Amino acid sequence: MGIAVRLERRIAAPLATRIAVPVVAVACGLLAGGIVMALGGHDPIQAYFAMWQGSLGSTEGLQSTLIKATPLVLTGLAVATALRVGLWNIGGEGQLIMGAIAATGVGLYATGLPGALLLIAMILAGAAGGAVWAAIAAIPRALIGLNEIIVTLFMNYIAILFMDHLIYGPWGDPKAFGFAYSRALPAAATLPLIPGTGVHVGLLLAILAALATWWLIERTPWGFSVRVSGGNPRTAEYLGLKIARRMVVVLAISGAIAGLAGAIELTGVTNRLQEGISVNYGYTGVLIAFLARGRLLAVVLAAFLFATLVVGSYALQTTGVAQPIATIIQALIIVFLLAGDAALAFRLRITRTTTLAEAAAAPSLP
Repeated sequence: MGIAVRLERRIAAPLATRIAVPVVAVACGLLAGGIVMALGGHDPIQAYFAMWQGSLGSTEGLQSTLIKATPLVLTGLAVATALRVGLWNIGGEGQLIMGAIAATGVGLYATGLPGALLLIAMILAGAAGGAVWAAIAAIPRALIGLNEIIVTLFMNYIAILFMDHLIYGPWGDPKAFGFAYSRALPAAATLPLIPGTGVHVGLLLAILAALATWWLIERTPWGFSVRVSGGNPRTAEYLGLKIARRMVVVLAISGAIAGLAGAIELTGVTNRLQEGISVNYGYTGVLIAFLARGRLLAVVLAAFLFATLVVGSYALQTTGVAQPIATIIQALIIVFLLAGDAALAFRLRITRTTTLAEAAAAPSLP
């Protein structure tokens, strides 16, 4: 007898399994991270307690986690939205930066607007900047099939260099020394805080964006046509759906969401355009969308989990754990989560097979 091992796609995992697998995955990741810390001469219990306190176990930590989660929700949502029409938007980083640039331009040159209108104009400009930047990649994809992954990826670097030109050149603050950033924005160009907290209202905007995008894609006839275009292009063509047009519109919406993240970071965190306004938020959004399996509302939970790991790793370093070890622990937890996601999607099937010798020796039927 031989043994055959193959993977089979699950039709649907039971609810208890869908709840248990992520919990077990996080526990395994923490256990593996504890082993890494112990090998490095650190106390895992003390380190994990500091990680908990720094991310969720204190008011300040929770607020920091929510602030960090805000751009991650939006960049993850941008990737997940594009996936609904079968496109991979790897340009969230550049779209976020272009959104921040557009919002900065309004903040610097539209100072005659009243405070509330100035802030609204900056937010809208940020979304428009991201949408235009994404549309530049969407149009050649729709017209001649140019790979959107390559185009959106390389456009990230163009956006970064354009930002550097602005903050080192025409928009640069003459008082800056050793670190480049733009001139200060008006005081009115600052997002207010949620009452009673230290978290800006950008968090609410991110959640509203997730709900609005989910409703548009999942609950409207147009959204159904988008899902058909992305899931089964032949059926979409048979139904007379204009796939190219939907590609451009959806990728522009995806870019607008990422651009909104840039405007929120500008008006809620940095208050001026500067290097590092995006700490790889756009690239992290790809991972978040993957963890959420492309589900739009699940992106919010995946982004919060990732923000917890990021903020917790900062606190971890206060216990003496080196930054590379903190990054390794963060990566281990994510790897186990991805493995758990694969376990939910597939099952391992082991079957016995008959060898040629056994088949030849088997008695034949009369």
